[in-house]
Amino acid sequence: MFTYSVTQWIFGHEEMELSLRRLKKHGYDGVELAGEPKKINIAATQAMLQQYDLTCTSICGIYTPERDLSSSKPDIRHNAIQYVKDCVDMAVQLGATVVIVVPTPVGKSGPDTTQQEEWANAVASLKEAGTYAAEKNIHLSVEALNRYETYLVNKLDVAKQFVQQVDVKSVGIMADLFHMSIEERDHAAALRSIAPHLMHVHIADNTREAAGYGQTDFTGVISTLLELGYTGNITMEFLPPVSNPYLVAHHGEAQASSIYDEYTKQSIDHIKAIVNSLQLK
Repeated sequence: MFTYSVTQWIFGHEEMELSLRRLKKHGYDGVELAGEPKKINIAATQAMLQQYDLTCTSICGIYTPERDLSSSKPDIRHNAIQYVKDCVDMAVQLGATVVIVVPTPVGKSGPDTTQQEEWANAVASLKEAGTYAAEKNIHLSVEALNRYETYLVNKLDVAKQFVQQVDVKSVGIMADLFHMSIEERDHAAALRSIAPHLMHVHIADNTREAAGYGQTDFTGVISTLLELGYTGNITMEFLPPVSNPYLVAHHGEAQASSIYDEYTKQSIDHIKAIVNSLQLK
C-alpha cells in the first residue's frame, strides 16, 4: 500500500520538529525534506525522525537559476549536476529513496538559446546525475511543471519522452496532481501512459489546496494508481491561496500554523477514505 508523507518546503520557515509533530499526529508515515544538503544537520534530523517514528520518504529538489540542468553555460550546468548528486547523498544518509528533479528552473518561461539545445543539455545532465544515483540505489523522479512555472517539460507524455532519452534505469517520472490539473485532459489516461516510469506522486487539489477542497476526481486518480499496482509515496504538497508559492513562508505564524494543521489533516483523511472505500468494493 501507499506510504503517506508531506513535503517540508510548504511549511516555510517553521521549525522542523513542529512539522514532524503535526505529521505524526495526523497519521503520516514520513516527510519529504527540502533539497538543501548544505543547510541541513543530518544527525539532528535523523534523531528527530526517530523520535517521531517517521521516515524520510524523498528529497524535493529546489531548482533555482543557479541549478539549471538545461543551461547553455557549462559552469551552471556543472553546478546543477553536482547539486543533484549532493541531494542523492542526502537521500542516502536519511534513508530516502527518491530525489525530485525539474529539468529547468521554476520561473524559466523560455530558452536562453534554443529549446532543442536546452533539451539536449538537460538529457545529458540527467544521464550523468542518474548514473550517479543508480550507483547509490536512489531514484531521480522528473517532475513536469505547468506552463506558467517553467517551459521545457510540462506534460507527462513529454516527461516520458525525456526519461526515455535519458535512458538510465534510476531516472523516472513524478506525477503531480496540481500541475496535471492544468496540463492533462484525462488524469487516468495520463497516469496509465507513464505507468512503467512512475516513481513518485504529489497530491494537491486543482486549487493547490488540500485534497478534497477543489474539483479533482481523486477517486479516479487513486483507483488508477491501485489498478497500476503503484505502491510508492503519496506526498501531499498543498498550499494556501497565494500568487507565489514561495511566499507561504512569510504568512503570519499563527495564521500559517492553523492552515497547515487543517490542510494536513484534510489531505490524508480524504485520500485514506477513498482508498478504504475502493478496497471494500
